[in-house]
Amino acid sequence: AAGTMHLLGFGTWMGTVLYTTFIAGLTMYKNLPRKTFGKLQSKLFPQYFMLSSICILLQIVTLPLLGLSKTSSNALYVALAMTLVNQFYLEPVSTKTMFARYELEDAGDKESSKYKKLAANFGKYHGMSSLTNLIGLIGGFVHAVFLGASLVA
Repeated sequence: AAGTMHLLGFGTWMGTVLYTTFIAGLTMYKNLPRKTFGKLQSKLFPQYFMLSSICILLQIVTLPLLGLSKTSSNALYVALAMTLVNQFYLEPVSTKTMFARYELEDAGDKESSKYKKLAANFGKYHGMSSLTNLIGLIGGFVHAVFLGASLVA
């Protein structure tokens, strides 16, 4: 039962991360107006990070029963930490900054110092969010190496 739960958590998480990051996100970015894309992502990302956190926690809880290496568990802890930072700090701050920037755009205030500061801050938070998401994904790949090795042993 623990192995099944672990694999379900792993598969759901990795599938979600890969699809959201490299397929859905890029497709929406290339095909939707910028504000529509941002508004949609502001609704999807909280759910994405919540699902990721739950799936990683499920893997961490079942990990001791599988006897995988310390490196494998450390990779999951790093992935969870990155996901939680995104879920509870970077995503909310990025979204708040994005909507504040949209308000100034709608008011025709794109040349103000306030707008330029918001745009710079959004870029900073969005970049940090992308980086933490990538680090979490790398943690997933590290875990996959150890998980895969245990399945064929």
